[in-house]
Amino acid sequence: MKKRKKIQSRRPPASGRKPSGKLVARDVVLSAQALVEFQSLFAAVFRRREQRYWSLFYLCGQLSNLERKTIEPIVLGLHGPDGNVIRALQHHIGQGHWDSQAMLWQIHELGAEWLGGPDGVLIVDGSGFPKQGQDSVGVAYQYCGHLGKVANCQEGVFLLYATPNCFCQSKSRPFDHRKVGQSGASIDKVIIEK
Repeated sequence: MKKRKKIQSRRPPASGRKPSGKLVARDVVLSAQALVEFQSLFAAVFRRREQRYWSLFYLCGQLSNLERKTIEPIVLGLHGPDGNVIRALQHHIGQGHWDSQAMLWQIHELGAEWLGGPDGVLIVDGSGFPKQGQDSVGVAYQYCGHLGKVANCQEGVFLLYATPNCFCQSKSRPFDHRKVGQSGASIDKVIIEK
């Protein structure tokens, strides 16, 4: 008779667990004010007042205690059952236009201001993830560091900034093995030739 291995349940990541600490009303108010101030730093990215409203609404939903943080549960949890609000938020996220390059630049500027220091370093890291199929960028039969062997995987290039006190991801991009050695391939795509 074969013994079956007991499947161990894994604890969800911190983002998937309910908060363990208790906040008093004053902390909630101060946190809400800080969130509004933070979101206002990106006001120039959103040209219209409605875009600024929906971006804050969506951010509040992502930071809420909701179990599912997709558009419909966010609207139902924060606003109530209103089909027009659901469609408006879906439009903002799916078809809305804002300057994503300006947003990334603002995030980098804030990161440099808040986290920058004389002892900071940039880390360029390539990492592979097992992946089936050919529909995603960079999926090929290639060395996969995660598995430690050649397999069908997707490669990514990650740029991180680190100091002794903190670290943050600055940029990531899929690694396209087909562009290695081709003229016109940018350095960030070929820096981790494997």
